[in-house]
Amino acid sequence: MKKTRPNRSEATRHRIAEAALRVFARRGYHEATMDDIAAASRLSKGALYLYFPSKQDLFLSLVDSLADMLVRRMEAAMAAAGPSRRQKLRAALEAGFRLFQRHRAVVRLIFLKLASLGPPLDTKQAEILDRITALIRRELDAAVAEGNIAVEDTETVARMWVGAIHAVLIHWLHQRKPPPLRQQFPTVYATLLRSIGLGEVAEVPRAESHPAVGQ
Repeated sequence: MKKTRPNRSEATRHRIAEAALRVFARRGYHEATMDDIAAASRLSKGALYLYFPSKQDLFLSLVDSLADMLVRRMEAAMAAAGPSRRQKLRAALEAGFRLFQRHRAVVRLIFLKLASLGPPLDTKQAEILDRITALIRRELDAAVAEGNIAVEDTETVARMWVGAIHAVLIHWLHQRKPPPLRQQFPTVYATLLRSIGLGEVAEVPRAESHPAVGQ
């Protein structure tokens, strides 16, 4: 099947998103300007405003793009993993941790630094957590259907998993010189599996064996 090429408008929006990601990561939200982003995306400021009427609109769109990237990478990692649900869950969580590490500066803006954006950003944060919850719940439901785990309320369990991951992420984001996030993965992974009765047979990877973040 022939691949469909993105139209010119989609390609331009993607270019703007990539440029904005670099600018916000380097300068932060308040110091970044639309002039900076226009220059980084090689567009005129007027052309940039045709796509995004304000810096806040652009940043919130970037949050959506990162959420899409996160879900795509988690799903791709599960598709490439082994056949067991344990392997798929591990691959999804590893992919999420790698993305958080690679884009730490912007993830920090999303979850820690921008109280000034108020309800619009709160909504985006909730949407990200909901999308990860839905992905994990889908795998838990499949594991239940296969008879691998006995969990009655997969929605609540998935939200508890996301809450635990979120707590680890927030603590890591608060540190000025944090260790690589992948170092915390074995403990998080093993603890989550034990919560659904799989810990006694789970193989917990050593932190050193994980691929370098961003690869």
